[in-house]
Order: sequence, then C-alpha cells, then structure tokens
Amino acid sequence: MFGGLNKSTSIFALAAVAGLAMGGVSAKAADLGGDCCADLEERVAELEATTARKGNRKVSLTIYGQVTTAVMFWDADGNGVDENNTYVVDPQTSGTRFGFKGSAKIDADWSAGYNIELQWQAADATRVRVDSDEGEDLPEFRQAHWWVKSKTFGKIRVGQADTANSGIAEISVANELIADGMSSSQAGGAIISSDLSGPSMGNFEFNRLNVVRYDTPELAGFIVSAAWGEDDVWDVALRYAGEFAGFKIAGGIAYGESTDARNGAADLDTSGNLIDDSQVEVVNGGLSVMHVATGLFVTASAGYRDRDSYVDDQDEFWHLTGGIEQKWSSLGKTTIFGMGGEYNEKSRFVRVTDGVASTVVDGDQVQYYGGGIVQKIDAAAMDLFISYRHYDVDNGSNPTEDIDFDVVVGGGRIKF
Repeated sequence: MFGGLNKSTSIFALAAVAGLAMGGVSAKAADLGGDCCADLEERVAELEATTARKGNRKVSLTIYGQVTTAVMFWDADGNGVDENNTYVVDPQTSGTRFGFKGSAKIDADWSAGYNIELQWQAADATRVRVDSDEGEDLPEFRQAHWWVKSKTFGKIRVGQADTANSGIAEISVANELIADGMSSSQAGGAIISSDLSGPSMGNFEFNRLNVVRYDTPELAGFIVSAAWGEDDVWDVALRYAGEFAGFKIAGGIAYGESTDARNGAADLDTSGNLIDDSQVEVVNGGLSVMHVATGLFVTASAGYRDRDSYVDDQDEFWHLTGGIEQKWSSLGKTTIFGMGGEYNEKSRFVRVTDGVASTVVDGDQVQYYGGGIVQKIDAAAMDLFISYRHYDVDNGSNPTEDIDFDVVVGGGRIKF
C-alpha cells in the first residue's frame, strides 16, 4: 500500500514540477520581448557567411597559406648604372600564397585527394604589387591537381603539380631558406637580370607544370619520383630524409629533359623565329646535414644545364650555406648563416663575318656571398628575417659591363 501510494505521489509530483518549469520558461520568454532572437539570428548569419563549407561529408577540406613580404634595399654600380633603390618585395623562395587541400579514405590501403594553391607574383618578379601602369598583379596557380595514393604502391598526381626535380636544389634541414635560397630565389637576382641586363640566374628546376607524377612509397628514407608533362617535359629524382648517428640528413638528385619554352629550351634563329627542336637537359640536386645536439649545419646545392639549339649554352651553378640553429629564446629557434656561390653561363654559337663562319664562345659569371638571420616566433607561426648579399657580375665578352651589386632584404612570413 505504502509503496503504491508513494509511486503515484511521485508521478504526480514530477508532472507538477515539469508543468511549473515549462510555465516558468514560457513566462520568462514572454518577458524578453518580441525581438528576443534578432541578435542571435544575426550572429548565426554572420558565422555562416565566414565559414568554409565542405562540398560533401566524404572529402575533407583544409584551408592553408602564408603571407611573406619584405623590404629590399639595393645598390648597383656598373654597366652604365650607378643606382640604388628600395622595393617592397615578395621573396620567391616562399612567397605569399593560399590553398585548399583535402582527402578521403577509400579503404585501408588507398586514399584520394586534391590540392589547389595560388600564389601572388609581381610582373617583374621583384615587387609585391605592381604599379597601375604596369598591369594587374594576378595570382598564378602553383597547384591544381588530384591524387590517388596507396601505402603499398605509391602516389600518382595529375594536373598542375611539382615536377620530380621541383625543390631538389632547395633542400635544407634548417630554417634559412626564407632568407637565403639560391641566387634565382632572392629578389636581388631578378634585379640583376631585369633592371641591369645581367645574366638570368637559376637553379635549373622545372618547378610546377601540367604533369603526371608518380612517387614510390618511402623505403628506408628513400623516395623515387618521376614526372612527364606536356610539350614535352620529363624528369626523375631520388630523395632521402632521415637521422643517423646524431645527424639529421636530407638530400636529393634529379635529371630532366625539356623542349618547353618555360624551362629555358626555347631559342630564336638569326631571323627571330622560334626554333622548334630546342632542347634542354638538366642535372641538379642538394644535400643538407645538421648535427642535432649543437645545431650546426651545412647545406649545398649544384646543377648543370645544357641547352641545344641555335646557341649551345652550358650553364652551371653551386651554392653553399653553413650556420647554426638553436633555441636561445623562448620565442623560438634562431638560425644564423653565411653563404656563397657561383653561377656560370657559357654560350657557343657560329658568327658569319664577310662570308666567313667562326665559332664564338661567350659567357657571364656571377659570384656572390653574404649571410643572414632568421628568428622563429612559434606562438604566431611566424618567421622574421634579414639577409645581405654581394654580387660580382662579370660579363665575359665585355668587361666594361661588369656590375657590383649589394642587396639587403628584411621582412617576415606568417603562416595560417
């Protein structure tokens, strides 16, 4: 009896409490006025407008990127030029860009994904924003491809992607590349070629093209890559990354052939017509080693390029960096480095004078040295840097056109 009475009493009591609670909520809501949800609806609309949405629930979406800008001061003397100037630049080694990437798991072994990435580059490769009379500063695609990957068989990419030798001469286990890079990567090299009529320096990478690329699975730290692209480009590369006996090691070597004008294969005959059978062969690579305990490191890269056409060019470069990287501050690691290198361009062609043909050898040489410092700020995913370079440009066929060039670049990069 008492059990049944208590049960019924409990049920009625719970119902009464629920009714009072509902009534209390309704009464409270009524007291808030007719526009109680206006602010909430406005906030929801704002969040919807600023939220990246996935196209479906199967493929992930990640937005990433970085902003890299710097102030560059340069001073040139030679080749009829005595000038100095200051630019705001976007260093090409690691320029301003943003991208979208994602993937989906097919099964335990296979997955698929995509990568779309754009980068801003100025028309003359030195200024971040071009002047209004120089045209628009439009973004260019760095990546626009899909991929399929197997843990067993490797990865295939199709579309705008890195060729096999892309980045092969910019391998480093330290954090100096944002302030260092090869001679073509710093804006100073672009000033020498575009503003001072000096040689166009480079590290002979094919970089990014419309290609089909294959990478093997990693085996004991080694990966083999091969790529083929339109009109016609192909290259192969071997890379390694790992640690051994207290040393961090990364390196690679690549070989490639191209008839694509974007890779320096195009040439003109004496009438100014494009030679269709121009071809370029390149061999390049790099090696970087760091002693983990001390942070001491050395990085080297080199390359050779042979261009066969109306003019037979044989170009080569070497680049060496050494320094130390340690976390002396709670902000993050500090990288201090010195560097030097050389670029040689030799051209062989036939010149006809008064009906007599003769072989002419012409060439330019650039020697450079400098140093810099990079400070990481871990809390902001940021790098602050400053570097100095001095270039001696030797125009072999005309010594009066030799150039002395000094450049200081200081700026920052923040990633998101």
